[in-house]
Amino acid sequence: MNEMELKYFRDSWKPDYSKFQYSGWALLDKIKDTDSVLDIGCGYHLFKEKLGDRVWGIDPSNEKADEQVTWEMFVAHRDFNVYLILGSLNFGTEQEVEKQVAKLNLMTKAGDRLFWRQNPGTGDHPWKGVEDVRFYPWSFEKNREWCEKYSFDLKDIKQDTGNRIYAEWIRK
Repeated sequence: MNEMELKYFRDSWKPDYSKFQYSGWALLDKIKDTDSVLDIGCGYHLFKEKLGDRVWGIDPSNEKADEQVTWEMFVAHRDFNVYLILGSLNFGTEQEVEKQVAKLNLMTKAGDRLFWRQNPGTGDHPWKGVEDVRFYPWSFEKNREWCEKYSFDLKDIKQDTGNRIYAEWIRK
């Protein structure tokens, strides 16, 4: 994520999990009491209120995160078995995003679950500065390709609200 994108998410972007059918608050039904959750790009860290200390949120541009750090610089201090990637790992070139997926491959272990909300490359946010954000064009095909390449099972993939892609990956 470049400086303009960090500025956009720090100064303009606002969350609304209630509008997403699959990748918003409905995810709470998929998280067990025994799960340890890493929320990558947690933004305002809205899941913290619902999940308490079971969730650790990282975000490079929001002070509400437990840790203000990029995914690339993050070093895990405990084990996680659920990863929320709700609109993050979604910026830059294919090479940049693939490096982030490769890190998921290194950080996860068999059975870990990843819940995604992916933008198909559209800058359709209504806030000032969106024109400076490099949205990666996620697709169903790219999900299948990278799951195969990086040892994940694609458990579910479908259209979510607002032309977003909802995907569930399970680490093989």
